[in-house]
Amino acid sequence: MGRSIAVGVGGAGSWPALAWAADEAEQTGARLVLLHVCAPGSPLDRPTGRPTPAEVELVDPPLARAYAKTQTRLGGQWVALQIRSGEPSAALVDASIGVRLLIVGAGEGGRTVRRLLRHSHCPVVIVRPNSISSRGGPLAGHVVVGVDGTPAGQAATEFGFAYAAEHRLPLAAVHVSAADQDDYFYDDTTLSTHFAAEPAALKLLAAETEPWALKCPAVAVRRAVLHGSVADALIGAGAEARLLVIGDKRRGVIGRARTGDVPLTVATEARCPVAVVPLDQREGDPL
Repeated sequence: MGRSIAVGVGGAGSWPALAWAADEAEQTGARLVLLHVCAPGSPLDRPTGRPTPAEVELVDPPLARAYAKTQTRLGGQWVALQIRSGEPSAALVDASIGVRLLIVGAGEGGRTVRRLLRHSHCPVVIVRPNSISSRGGPLAGHVVVGVDGTPAGQAATEFGFAYAAEHRLPLAAVHVSAADQDDYFYDDTTLSTHFAAEPAALKLLAAETEPWALKCPAVAVRRAVLHGSVADALIGAGAEARLLVIGDKRRGVIGRARTGDVPLTVATEARCPVAVVPLDQREGDPL
């Protein structure tokens, strides 16, 4: 069994996140930790962080029902409820130490999501309620990965291939190019018929994805070169994707002011779950 995955529960938009996390735990066999942040002094605020089911039922019936339902689905030994107190974003950042994934709802609030993306110790998946679309996106059903040749992009590529292989999903590597005015979607078959000379963006995509494609031969790989702003292009590429994966360079205020906060924009506006992979993942004591 891999390390635990954790999901924030009890806040705005947390129930779609719990549903996604339960699916992930069921598919991968991971232990699922439900994290609830309460106010200091709450009856649930205990030194151990583990109140009894009866206490949870008395103080927060929706949380108790969600916990019981998840235990029934996954098995009691595979589910834990942990209570933390304090400011939600700080508590969730601390809880990200030692877990494989931290899943939160898109409605957790701008400040909470922003702090998680900038300070989490593991990849963060942001889940929003499913949107109804009249048509499928060009990469629907794929794991879509933003590729830019940077170390952050390489971390996202590694994560995306591992996720696609584990879930038996096709992967689409996407590069946003300022030099192109059109969008190109291609794979190894269509490449020979559509391009007389290999575009520079394709060379980058090939260089970044080839090592992982060799390690994960069962993953079908598609490549795309998109134009426009990076955030808008990635959001469009993620329409009805199974997961959109991007890296986070953890830039400072000046860097974000120059080019915008792409990870935050994509995470809060994309119409699919988004995994933001930090460049500097740090280990700690597991939950």
